[in-house]
Amino acid sequence: MKNNILTIAGLVTGFVAGLFFALASAAEITIQDDFGETLVLEKPAQRIVSLAPNITEVLFHIGAGAQIVGADEYSNYPQQAKLITRVNNHAAANYELILSLQPDLVIAWQSGNGDKIINRIRQLGIPVFVIETRSLEDIPNLFARFGALSGHADNAQQKAADFRLRLSLLRDQYSVKSEVKTFYQIWDEPLITLNGEHMVSSVIELCGGRNIFAEAIPLVPYVNIESIVAADPQVIIAGGSKEEKPHWFDHWRKWGEIAAVRNQHVYLIPADLMQRHSVRILDGAELMCDYLQRARQ
Repeated sequence: MKNNILTIAGLVTGFVAGLFFALASAAEITIQDDFGETLVLEKPAQRIVSLAPNITEVLFHIGAGAQIVGADEYSNYPQQAKLITRVNNHAAANYELILSLQPDLVIAWQSGNGDKIINRIRQLGIPVFVIETRSLEDIPNLFARFGALSGHADNAQQKAADFRLRLSLLRDQYSVKSEVKTFYQIWDEPLITLNGEHMVSSVIELCGGRNIFAEAIPLVPYVNIESIVAADPQVIIAGGSKEEKPHWFDHWRKWGEIAAVRNQHVYLIPADLMQRHSVRILDGAELMCDYLQRARQ
């Protein structure tokens, strides 16, 4: 009897140990970044450094905001993000400060941070996950991967599903609408826009518009007023808001030969809603679609 009890106890102990091992193994995270680099974490990251505002926004959106211990100087949304220690800007990073925060993961944006910063952080022995989101359809996958890295997989998957549904509804509503020629303005002197490779152009297309500089070679082309007059856009969208209206926004009034100006279809959309690859890009898309629809009417 005693031997049977010991045998059963041994089996139970072995089962529990095996279960623990299986759970521990399952907790290990192996995931590829957008450049094919494989990152392995023994467990979800609890101390994360975000090197770009879009990364910060996504982490908060999936429930991992409290795990961010360092962020770039432009991370301003949500409100809690403003309280996080600043570790970098677009040109430089404070490596000593990053090390002192003892992160178990740094998430970087290739276009925004560049090889110099990313490679240096890797040399310090800190795990780095690099993103380069190129399309609206890539954003839900970003949610899912951040969820796996931070231990918020279930919430992230739900957020991804919500994003896909909202994107699909916008596409269904506007894909059959007549095309609207659109100019998107970043700055005035010089006049700066974005070509068809930028996600802003994808938003314009989502709404049934056509970026008049989609075929330009640079991602961020410098253009002149003559080329805009020649293209004659039906809508002009500038980065800004009524509260933070660019000083140059009213300059368009003197170009009445442009259809958008003549018909009063010159609008502002906050740049953070259009140029950050996060959930709020659909807020920007809804504004864009509404403005293009006004031009159709």
